[in-house]
Amino acid sequence: MRAYFRKYNPKATDPCGILSSYLALAGPLMTSQTKHTYLPYRPDGSGVFYPERPDGFPDAMYQFPKLNHTMELLLWRYDDRPDVLVSGNNAIYYEQGNPRVHRSPDGFIAFGVDRDAILQENGYKVWEVGKPPDWVLEIASPSTARNDLTIKRDIYASLGIGEYWRFDASGGGYYGEPLVGEYLEEGEYRRFEIRATESGVAWGHSPVLSLDIYWGPDYLRYYDPAAGEWLLDWGQQNAELEETRQQVRLLQDELHRRNGT
Repeated sequence: MRAYFRKYNPKATDPCGILSSYLALAGPLMTSQTKHTYLPYRPDGSGVFYPERPDGFPDAMYQFPKLNHTMELLLWRYDDRPDVLVSGNNAIYYEQGNPRVHRSPDGFIAFGVDRDAILQENGYKVWEVGKPPDWVLEIASPSTARNDLTIKRDIYASLGIGEYWRFDASGGGYYGEPLVGEYLEEGEYRRFEIRATESGVAWGHSPVLSLDIYWGPDYLRYYDPAAGEWLLDWGQQNAELEETRQQVRLLQDELHRRNGT
């Protein structure tokens, strides 16, 4: 399925124009303008087994609702992009031949890769994909926060992961702050500016995603500044589509009334 981000224009008065706007909802997905070099997938053929999820996931009950909704929005955004992999809670292997060496981010995205080929494999093997992920997200929880701030951060930097974001749904109870975004520069992570809305909601901009990322008590929200729109999940898209259909039906009824048909 594909996510729809085009919206009905309530200022339109021409029935045909409105119907065209409605039909445009089935148009192509609006995606990031960032360009990435495509890398073909190159399996090493070693026969070494790399488990997709080699370890248990501590605090999974606490993290799952937040992770599920947060990453669902990004899955919908890139659904029609076979060169973009959106994943999470799957192992990233970075030492060829040693499946014991890995990390499993809560969420990650890689651009310019063969998504379908990677999905057929067990985990994300950096040497086969040809690059590390471009964007990684960790969600704070009681037993994982310390590692997110220390060990994982150092490993992600050493792998060359361009952006590392941390989301604390508690408002800072685990990380000490609700939202942190960092970018890699000369092998070290440096912080993006995190701002606050008038109501005090923390947010920052991700150049890799070309999105503004907003903290929330349940999940992250994403705003596309180029399109001037929030990313919507499947339920929100369905609600918006149904509202548009109702408006179109009312306009059709009015048009028939005026024409006496």
